[in-house]
Amino acid sequence: MPKFRLLDLRHDGTLAIGLIAGAAVVFQQPLRFLLNVAGDVEQQYHLDLLPALVVLTVILMFQQYRKRQESRAAALAAETVARIERARAAELDELVGVGRSLTNALTFKEIEQALWRNLPGLLRNCRLSVVMRQRSGWKMLVDDAESSLDNAPLIEEVAASASGLFEPYTNGNVVPIAVKGFVCFPVFANRELVGAAVLSDGPEVRESRLQLSLAPVLAFVGIAIRNVQLLAESRDDSVRDSLTRWFNRRHALDVLRNEVRRAARSARYPALLMFDLDDFKEMNDRHGHLHGDAILQAVARTIDGLLRGSDVKCRYGGDEFLVILPETGIAGASQVAEHVRQGIRSAELAVLMEGERVTCSIGVTVACAGELEPERLIARADAALYKAKAAGRDKVVVHDGMDARELPALKLVASRA
Repeated sequence: MPKFRLLDLRHDGTLAIGLIAGAAVVFQQPLRFLLNVAGDVEQQYHLDLLPALVVLTVILMFQQYRKRQESRAAALAAETVARIERARAAELDELVGVGRSLTNALTFKEIEQALWRNLPGLLRNCRLSVVMRQRSGWKMLVDDAESSLDNAPLIEEVAASASGLFEPYTNGNVVPIAVKGFVCFPVFANRELVGAAVLSDGPEVRESRLQLSLAPVLAFVGIAIRNVQLLAESRDDSVRDSLTRWFNRRHALDVLRNEVRRAARSARYPALLMFDLDDFKEMNDRHGHLHGDAILQAVARTIDGLLRGSDVKCRYGGDEFLVILPETGIAGASQVAEHVRQGIRSAELAVLMEGERVTCSIGVTVACAGELEPERLIARADAALYKAKAAGRDKVVVHDGMDARELPALKLVASRA
């Protein structure tokens, strides 16, 4: 059981000193002596010394009280400032987390995950959607709605409507635009509009504090979007021909190798077209390489409209091209080849000189069972191509694995066997 103490010197030292001083006054009567002296002075010099002392004592007590109140107010203000600074430091930590995560994002999915994992607390209560600007339009990147697939077309439409109203980039400030019950904030990267943040309109969204918190987040989002876009463009450039934007030879070999190995398991074999432009070297020598490049680009654009999206188009080298047709039989590949030959022959290319005509010779083959490397497939297509050249050009020759034979003109159909 704890001992009871009337006085604790660690906490009641001032009270103890006061009790000692009070006892000394009671028993020693020092104040009586001072009061007698003060009375004598007042009578001798006709002064009101005691009232003056009382007034000074009251003023001193008031001064001490005022200082104590000011100290308390200063302490309270310092505590408030410290609380605000701690909140700001927490917000800065959150922003640093957002920036670090978004900077490390290599895909758009990682941007979405990084954003929701590190979103500042003030923004977590808002229904925030982020839409990315693309060449073909606007695409949903981040959406916290319960049904994002149903919500995406509306949000993309809102972002497209607001994009024409956004003010140009000005010192990092974002000016929101209200559209159809939503508030849209622009997302910039290097002064270029790359996206938009869309929030459901409401009083909390229009608060300046929320907008101040949203601005740096959107700056990080803009940088992350642009980084991923540049990375994708860099990867795309590494596998594409710069002139035609078709895939390059190395990528063609990789795709064909994967296709024949996958076919070994599924027994659905890819077909291959190899073709080049007839008498292209003479046209190049006659009119120059720039004219030849323009013809190659025009031919590539023409063939783009004749093939499926799943068909892999590659520039093999010079004026030689490969087209990989996944899961396509020899009959279907032959029809596609004839379609391409007639398409090039009948195309009215704006780059052609007067009297100039472009035709092509095509070799066709299909992968065989047990064939795991693409080189033999390419060799057969190449052999068929040279047989088409030897037969007079502007022809299609099929190599079915046994021999090469010229394909007679076919009636084109939409389906592939």
